[in-house]
Amino acid sequence: MEIKSIDVSSYQGKPDWAKVKKAGINFAILRIHQKNGPDTSFEHNYKGCRANKIAVGGYKYSYALTEAQALKEAEETLAVLDGRELDLPVFYDLEWEKQRKLGKEAVEKIAVVFLDHIKKAGYRVGIYCNVDWYQNVLSTKLKSYDLWLARYPANDDGTVQTRLKPEQGIGWQYSSKGKVAGISGNVDMDLFYKDYKEKAEEKKKTTGNKLEKHIKLGNYYANYGGKKPYLEKKSNAYLDDFTRNAGSKNYTKFARDVNNWGQPGCQGRPWCAVYQFWKLVKIFGLARALQIMGGGFYNCRSVTRHAKQKGTWHSTPKKGALVVFRNGAHIGSVTKYDDIYIYTNEGNTSSTPGVVANGGSCRNKKYKRTDPAIDGYVWIDYSTASDQRSTETAIHLDKTPKWVGMVNTAELNVRSWAGTEYPRIKKYPLLAQHNLVDVCNTIKADDGTAWYYVRIVNKYYGFVAARYITKV
Repeated sequence: MEIKSIDVSSYQGKPDWAKVKKAGINFAILRIHQKNGPDTSFEHNYKGCRANKIAVGGYKYSYALTEAQALKEAEETLAVLDGRELDLPVFYDLEWEKQRKLGKEAVEKIAVVFLDHIKKAGYRVGIYCNVDWYQNVLSTKLKSYDLWLARYPANDDGTVQTRLKPEQGIGWQYSSKGKVAGISGNVDMDLFYKDYKEKAEEKKKTTGNKLEKHIKLGNYYANYGGKKPYLEKKSNAYLDDFTRNAGSKNYTKFARDVNNWGQPGCQGRPWCAVYQFWKLVKIFGLARALQIMGGGFYNCRSVTRHAKQKGTWHSTPKKGALVVFRNGAHIGSVTKYDDIYIYTNEGNTSSTPGVVANGGSCRNKKYKRTDPAIDGYVWIDYSTASDQRSTETAIHLDKTPKWVGMVNTAELNVRSWAGTEYPRIKKYPLLAQHNLVDVCNTIKADDGTAWYYVRIVNKYYGFVAARYITKV
């Protein structure tokens, strides 16, 4: 399989993409960001490819000499992409001579920082370089990425010289002097051997299903499920009804359910974050929802901190992302956005324009993207192929103590779910040696290890590794 492709930048001006498509080009790799700002043709090229059903990828030529500079390049790249979908990877272009002088280890660290940050934003990633760099500069780890390799003859005339095809890589840049209808002057010519378009369609279908379910679920509670939006209650009565027992005491079905799933909810307390978490559990399951939000149900600032640690915090919106307001005072989710506005679904707000925290109802709202009340966004990858274990129907943790256990290690983390990848609970994050706990349940972590669901001082619940608890 060979897919005819080109890669372009502002050097090619503003191509006529309809003519390019007719010339048989099916893939296009667009320069996203140059040394001092966005590629001036990126917008034109992206829209032209989309309009003519040409699969799109991107690249960033690297000038980074440190890991910090690589991170900055990744952030600049994501800012230009602004949440746009790509069919192909974002390739990190490694060919600068000053980088080469740093040595293999330094180049690896620089590249991994960039690639990891782009990948966490939901994009595929790869590396572009020439064959010499592949052989003499790339580390073993970097060679494990999708590689797009450049190799063409000294007498380059724009044609394919099969004898020069690299043995490695998923793409080959075979000429820098190609001619394609719709493009004035020379253009880089490529052949790709991996059909990203097929994989992109599969991902898009999965992403669309989960994303649309998430948006519809929010719409249901904002008004479309009845004549009025869901209203918080003044007590634990009628929690599932949209309007009965309405009051201002912060009682909701969302906090009740989250508590039933073994998590610290916020019944009787502000519930904007627990509402967003509840929706994510409904779509992804409990384990994945915890990975996204980190269990920040009492203070939205903790959601921000968690996202920054995970590399999912961004300054630009994305459909389905969480949006945090006023230094963590409030949180919502993005249902759509355009060049001027973001449109949100929020819990514990009101219909009054602007940020309203503790407003008592679920609502759909909109804000200007330039609104200073917006702190930033937590991007979410909706392309998870299958729900992770522990959906809300599969998990209803029994809080009845079965036996008493004692901590047999100097210090033991109490986590929000079974597994070391999950955050510690906020109210009682650590147990000391010889502390006693009530063991209520046994849960298997993803790696197969046993964890106990425990009650601490008759009040707090969390998960601890079973090997550190001895029955007494």
